[in-house]
Amino acid sequence: MGPFVQCHLSGSRPASSDFGPIAALTEPLVEDELREEIARLMSLQAIDRELRELEQVFSSVAGRVEQLRLDAQKQQAELDRLIAEEQQSALTRRQLEKELAEGEARIRNKRMRLNQARNDKELQALAHEVDTQKETNQRLEADLLSLMEASEPRAARITEFTSVVERLLAELTAAEKEIAAQVEDLKISIAKQRLERDLMAGNLERSLLQRYEMIFSRRNGLAVAEARGGTCQGCRMRLPPQLYNQIQRHDSIHFCPNCQRILYHEGEGERHG
Repeated sequence: MGPFVQCHLSGSRPASSDFGPIAALTEPLVEDELREEIARLMSLQAIDRELRELEQVFSSVAGRVEQLRLDAQKQQAELDRLIAEEQQSALTRRQLEKELAEGEARIRNKRMRLNQARNDKELQALAHEVDTQKETNQRLEADLLSLMEASEPRAARITEFTSVVERLLAELTAAEKEIAAQVEDLKISIAKQRLERDLMAGNLERSLLQRYEMIFSRRNGLAVAEARGGTCQGCRMRLPPQLYNQIQRHDSIHFCPNCQRILYHEGEGERHG
């Protein structure tokens, strides 16, 4: 096949778009050669569409497992936070209990010393120390009670989140086992389709292949469309009469001026045959 050159309608300059020149053709081709080229493009498009569907299924399948994994990780993170919070609270409670016990011991000791006071000054000093220690113990008791009250609902949440995490991990394990074979089959199918695609693409002229790939990505997987009844079946827009006549002659590659898809034409007998 010869190199591609620009083509334009009679009496007009070549139009262009983001895809490059709107109309393009090869050096004159015999009809059979053009039909073979179009057939290769359509086969490539069929492979690409199937490959895209396989990749979407693979992404969906893998996505469900990944979502379960993310959910489990999120719940596990909250469970870890609650457990760490409870562990810290337990340490603080034990420290408060120790300080409270030591305070009670100091009060008992000072009360014993009250009976041994030698004068009013010493008696008043010991009484003041006892009162001060009582106030300290009351504060310690209040702090301890607050921690204990906070611990009860936290313990309930830890139990709840532990159950949720166990359930999610069980679902994740089951899902991974369930789709393992499906994922492997999809990987094999995708690899085969990519190999077949590479072989098919290798039979196309490079500039045409690049143009096709650009259109395929921008036109939702439909780069090759039929021109029928003077209309592009890809975008449903009317084609200029001269362009439609050129397409029917099967002597060059043409593109829709509106959607830039690659156009081909089939007779009634070809379409129903």
